[in-house]
Amino acid sequence: MEKTETEGTASEIENIRMSLSAHLEELRRRVMYSIIAIIFCFIFCWFFKVQILDMAKSPHKFAMGKMGLSTELQVLSYQEGFYAYMKLCFITSVFLAYPFIIYQIWQFVSAGLYKKEQRYVLLFLPVSYVAFVVGGLFGYFLLIPLGLQFLIGILGPGIQPIITMQDYVSFVFMLTVALGLVFQLPLVMLLLSKIRFITPDKFIAWRKYAILAIFIISAVVTPPDPFTQTMTAIPMIVLYELGILIARPTKRGFVFLGMIVGCGMLLLCTVYLYLTHKGEEIHLLDTTGEIQFLYPESGKWEKVSNHTNFRDGITLKTGSEGKTALSTKKGIDVGMDANTEVHFLDPLKIALKSGQILISLKKAETPLEIDTPNGRIRTNRGTLNIMAKDFVTIVTAVKGDASLLLEGEEKKLLEGRQHKMSIGGEPVDIGTIINWSEGVLSKSDEKK
Repeated sequence: MEKTETEGTASEIENIRMSLSAHLEELRRRVMYSIIAIIFCFIFCWFFKVQILDMAKSPHKFAMGKMGLSTELQVLSYQEGFYAYMKLCFITSVFLAYPFIIYQIWQFVSAGLYKKEQRYVLLFLPVSYVAFVVGGLFGYFLLIPLGLQFLIGILGPGIQPIITMQDYVSFVFMLTVALGLVFQLPLVMLLLSKIRFITPDKFIAWRKYAILAIFIISAVVTPPDPFTQTMTAIPMIVLYELGILIARPTKRGFVFLGMIVGCGMLLLCTVYLYLTHKGEEIHLLDTTGEIQFLYPESGKWEKVSNHTNFRDGITLKTGSEGKTALSTKKGIDVGMDANTEVHFLDPLKIALKSGQILISLKKAETPLEIDTPNGRIRTNRGTLNIMAKDFVTIVTAVKGDASLLLEGEEKKLLEGRQHKMSIGGEPVDIGTIINWSEGVLSKSDEKK
């Protein structure tokens, strides 16, 4: 009986054995099929390239919108947009053709595997595709938006980032594909252990070297910043431990993996909460009508659409029917009436260029300063109504008091009082005075 089984195994091996030329021919055929599938998917994607780019821009819109910056991508040459669309459609076509490519790989390698190994690989392939998609979605919805926000946030005020279309497409899809491949790690480890190429004990013994290799790989596939590298390395470490666990399930392994996942989730939640509140110095509470914003470095007015958070340095302007209410991290509430323009210089300094605002401030140690065309106002608490006209600024202390600085003099404005601030005296009708003076001079000349 044993001899018969040995002969059957030898006969099976002999039947599936192929010459080198036959292997190369089979490989060439499978590669050609895969290339043709990618080409067909590329042509399909090219017709929807604008829609695909709009979907790919979602992390960019999130990060830039969170910082109150323009969400538009730039091109620095005529041909850059064409090349960027080519790259975008190619990478998208690879995503679409991935199941077919996996099938071609299976057809090529299955001829050299035993039936037991074929069962493992056949189970591995569909799960591999699911893991690839999950890895890509992890990058698209979590890692890339937070990473971009971190990279933009460290620039600080006064710097306008110029994000080119080609650089953005390369960055996003390189990271997405890399994460899709990284999420294959537990399946690869399980497959290697099932075919007894590497035992689970070896994976455990290589853990410290694996962690070092993971951080090196993270540094290669991500931008050169510690945040994105760490956020990429942590899921890879979790996946490595998961690979060990599914290769050899143990109670200790479950506990160890649970500790890693728990610490990773805690770190992720901390980073998420920090970044989602970073850059929200100014938060729009309610808007009606047309509202525009401007950063000095951009030099271009943009309409407030889905923007709700802005950083200091912004100028907000309301239209003829526009009104808005906003708050800052310093506890300052500002209501802007129609045809009003306000520049938020820093957390405790505002410049009212024109229009009318209502400012409410809780008690603060450092006074809030409001610059107007006709003088400066300081207050530590209370509510002020300020109307800036061409030659006069009317300040009303609705609640609390304020100090008015005008031409080097400081005046106290008490609660319930109103004061008109004007530089060089009250405005007059110069034309009337000129006509009157000309009449007086002409009468004087007649008497002479």
